[in-house]
Amino acid sequence: MSFDIKAKYFLLSSVLFLQTILWAADGMDSILRDASIRNGFVAADQINPEVDDSLVQIGKTFFNSKNVSLNGDISCQSCHIDKFGSADGIPNGIGVGGIGEGLERVQKGGAILPRNTLPLWGRGSKNFNVLFWDGKIEKVQEYILSQFGEDFPSMDPIVIAAHLPPVEIREMLVEDKFITNQKQERLTSAESVFQKITSKVIETEPQASKALAAYYSMNVNDLTYLQISEAIAEFIRAKFAVQNTRFHSFVFEDGKLTDDEKKGAMLFYGKGKCSSCHSGPLMSDMNFHAVPFPQLGYGKNGFGIDYGRYNSTHNPNDLYKFRTPPLMDVENTFPYSHSGAVDSLKEAIIYHFDPLRFLKPDEMSALDRHEYFKRLGASSSSMLASANLTDEEVEQVMEFLMTLSFIPADI
Repeated sequence: MSFDIKAKYFLLSSVLFLQTILWAADGMDSILRDASIRNGFVAADQINPEVDDSLVQIGKTFFNSKNVSLNGDISCQSCHIDKFGSADGIPNGIGVGGIGEGLERVQKGGAILPRNTLPLWGRGSKNFNVLFWDGKIEKVQEYILSQFGEDFPSMDPIVIAAHLPPVEIREMLVEDKFITNQKQERLTSAESVFQKITSKVIETEPQASKALAAYYSMNVNDLTYLQISEAIAEFIRAKFAVQNTRFHSFVFEDGKLTDDEKKGAMLFYGKGKCSSCHSGPLMSDMNFHAVPFPQLGYGKNGFGIDYGRYNSTHNPNDLYKFRTPPLMDVENTFPYSHSGAVDSLKEAIIYHFDPLRFLKPDEMSALDRHEYFKRLGASSSSMLASANLTDEEVEQVMEFLMTLSFIPADI
């Protein structure tokens, strides 16, 4: 074979090899786009509702105001901060008495709450109908399951959710004499607290209160906490609306991902079976599953125990189950799990398929070991379906999850 023929053969082979690589890459891209859409991923503008800017601005005032807490030392914004992915950056939330942001709130005291503060991304999205770790607010057809029973004040779950923190002892309430007298299993007791909060807001936030009354064509003194909560909910819808991410761009705008990000996505939708729970527009099936994360803090049930969904349903099958967390901006919403016991995203992934890697039974009390065994049992069905991932594969899944990050809206 002459030199010219060899050169032409080599050139043709190189071109064909390059085309094969490009075709394979295009094929992977197509597979990933199809997989994401089949699993319910949609463009951000399809799930973000329209908002009324005038009500948003009123809601912003109330969201940032410590006067919405009866004792005047904490606001919604105290625990939902941009630089912590709309959460607070600490394992268990710090309620009344907390000072500063993040770790500073732990170091300077304050009432420790039993669970990790949830980020707010997408909570006001269309069809986001299950709220809080244990789903204590859930919209089912034309009914809202919540602590309000049959007298729920709104058909909007996020409006009802805005009712709860201000009447939660330790979270936004100090248990003084007035609150102690209201500690009864009656909705009328909560109404007394709401009325007092509303009166305080009208007095201390006169400009926003007048604007709110004008918005509803009401006399300012006829305002109730319902109108305040609707304004806060409108702000949450706007401020914490889902932003376009690099993965949105890849799926819907022919954007680019790195090789490791694509490999991570293939693992997420394939071998890792992550999408069996992390599906839908926000990558949550809005269902409840048990993952054997460690329990940090005293827990919702005290003594280092948290029964999760069971606390809302009293169904033994719901023990230790928590709602699948959405993955929007997950890179910045650390620490992870219901108790904030997991610092890194890598460890959070590993706990789903290899929780025993981190187990140190000699450092655990007998009660801790007993409870951990029960959490393992509750997670057994999902663990049987999971696949083992190498550390390299976990890193690739992390690379993919970081394509879900975005910059908060400046409102």
